[in-house]
Amino acid sequence: MRKPLELYRATRLLASNTKALEAQVFRRVLYQLELAQQGSELEQTKALADLRVLWLTVSGLVSDPDNHLPLALQDTLQQLAVAVLSELDVPVAEQDRPWLVQVTTQIAEGLEA
Repeated sequence: MRKPLELYRATRLLASNTKALEAQVFRRVLYQLELAQQGSELEQTKALADLRVLWLTVSGLVSDPDNHLPLALQDTLQQLAVAVLSELDVPVAEQDRPWLVQVTTQIAEGLEA
């Protein structure tokens, strides 16, 4: 099994602007969440599952010992990922969906800056 950072690097080679690609991933998940609010329960479940995968990926990347980000940023992103994943573990009816969207939006905006 390949490490998350190795998979990330392989994907990174496919894009000329890594930050823009990363921002697009966050924006795509946000778009799915927005559409799912008006859709069926199945669509909502799929969108939340994609959000979970996104944040599990963030967690895996920042915990990789070969990650090049400053340790303080890695720690902050890891704490954020844990908080988001904890919120996703709450029953769907009790989740703070606006907070999940806000956090994910802020990361997308940071990558776009």
